[in-house]
Amino acid sequence: MQAHYPIGETKHACLITWVSTMDLKGNPYTKVSVDKTRELLAKKHKRYIERRWCFQCTADLIGAGLITRQPRHPRMSDGTVRQISSMIAFTLKGVNYLISKGVEKAIVIRKQILAWMKNQDKRFPEKNATESRGVSPMDAEGKRRFKALAEMVGKPMPG
Repeated sequence: MQAHYPIGETKHACLITWVSTMDLKGNPYTKVSVDKTRELLAKKHKRYIERRWCFQCTADLIGAGLITRQPRHPRMSDGTVRQISSMIAFTLKGVNYLISKGVEKAIVIRKQILAWMKNQDKRFPEKNATESRGVSPMDAEGKRRFKALAEMVGKPMPG
């Protein structure tokens, strides 16, 4: 029995667009921007969508477990942070889905994913290095300072 994913035609077109923009000789992911995705959807698939719908399709595909997205925020030489397009990669589930739909390029991607899972492909960082870099848990002193700061909110400034 084949798994059923509630994906419409635009989401299929997004998947195919991202696969077509991948450089399979080097990196099995794409760094195509939302605007370029929209441009390619219009040109190749005759799908004219707004930015918001492109983001929603991406979120839905992430939620279905077919792709992953890694935001990138490089630090400039003057210390500011610049946001650039995210890296979009297919999960094994997503690649198998594409193979079931007859996308031949997905076979190459699956081979790359399996090689990485078997530690034969050393181009990617270790799994623990790719985990989310969220806020670390606060110690007791940090919690005390945070509570004191929160209590000050809404009170008039002294002086």
